[in-house]
Amino acid sequence: MSKFSFRGGIHPLHDTHEGKDLTRNKPVRAYASKIVTIPMDMHIGAPSNPIVKKGEQVLLGQVIAEAVGGIGIPVHASVSGTVTDVSAKIMMRKVPSMCITIENNGLDEWIPLNPLGSVESADSTKIIQAIKAAGICGMGGACFPTHIKMSPPPDKQVDIIILNGAECETYLTADFRLMLEQPQKVVDGLRIAMRAMNVKRGLIGIEDNKPEAIDAIKKAAAGRDDIEVCTLKTKYPQGGEKQLIKALINKEVPAGGLPADAGAVVLNVATAAAIRDAVVEGMPLINRITTVTGKVKEPDNLLLPIGTLVNEAVEACGGYSQEPGKIFFGGSMTGICAPNEEASVTKANNGLVVFNEKEAIIPPEDNCIRCSRCIYACPVYLNPYAMKKAFDMDKMDVLENKLNVKECILCGACSYICPSHQYLTPAFKDAKDIIAARRVSK
Repeated sequence: MSKFSFRGGIHPLHDTHEGKDLTRNKPVRAYASKIVTIPMDMHIGAPSNPIVKKGEQVLLGQVIAEAVGGIGIPVHASVSGTVTDVSAKIMMRKVPSMCITIENNGLDEWIPLNPLGSVESADSTKIIQAIKAAGICGMGGACFPTHIKMSPPPDKQVDIIILNGAECETYLTADFRLMLEQPQKVVDGLRIAMRAMNVKRGLIGIEDNKPEAIDAIKKAAAGRDDIEVCTLKTKYPQGGEKQLIKALINKEVPAGGLPADAGAVVLNVATAAAIRDAVVEGMPLINRITTVTGKVKEPDNLLLPIGTLVNEAVEACGGYSQEPGKIFFGGSMTGICAPNEEASVTKANNGLVVFNEKEAIIPPEDNCIRCSRCIYACPVYLNPYAMKKAFDMDKMDVLENKLNVKECILCGACSYICPSHQYLTPAFKDAKDIIAARRVSK
């Protein structure tokens, strides 16, 4: 069987299976957090508006913050209990995030749920609105509201939905365990999305280092001629939207364009499972599978309520096995460092990876030796060497208009492969932020 791939990319930690062996064989374990602190800005778009106050009692699944703006989504209580605080806190953004803190009463008292119906009987015209009402956004890390992704402009003809089961990031096994343990939810979620968008073809891409998941999803999809399971070569960043589209349907998303420009919509497998729960069960998105791994005593895959604090997630895995140097939300390639142990797991966080102090050390930057490895590794055909040189010279116009830094997906492949330890990806992220800030100020 042919295996699908794309040009460029790297093989991080290939000889140790990218750190996934720590949790690969750990079934998902539900954990009930004692306290949750839920940020209002977990998604792309305007932060949600809190509608509960300190001292108020809330139920599981209750709307505690309303959507704001055209691409906003509501936020729901992930535990039942007492609201103990509504205030701004330092989370994962540069500015404090408005948060709602709830003390879990341990009763798991739910609001009444209103499912639409079964996979095939649910009113297809109401599915996208149900997805919005459930507060679903991209669970692979992008945080883009799913109802917007599934509502392309009229001039964009989408004829295929692709599920991303690559999970190419280092250390993470959350999606793998979901596909292995609940494959029917994944397939049903895809089918529901296809019905909502009137799309006749669905693809599920899974890397070949997950043969058990491939088999499980194939069995779940058996008899559905409109859904195909595709085996991807194990390579990073195979799970990038544009890379997945190129690998599976051999189409290029144009510069500055969206997957819809290539006739596709890409959803994460966890997002698909959440869609199924919203439609068939009437459940909002209130928890997610998160791999907690690295320097913890008992690495595991936990089903965590949204808003679980880092320190509680680590304690659920026996605590630290070594003094932590860094804690990543996500894998070690694209993960963002937690500012402290009071940061919260959000809808987009599929992993917490703890590095010890030695692993956290960043090697000193050396002079570029012009080996071109960064160019060959770049999955979007950029020139990282030239981009870094322009950044160091503060040539933002060159970066934006000639070197197309805006197309950089910040995957970190160039930084990983660079023998001189050039600070490539951090420079490009800073450049994109500077360019965006200058555009807003004009």
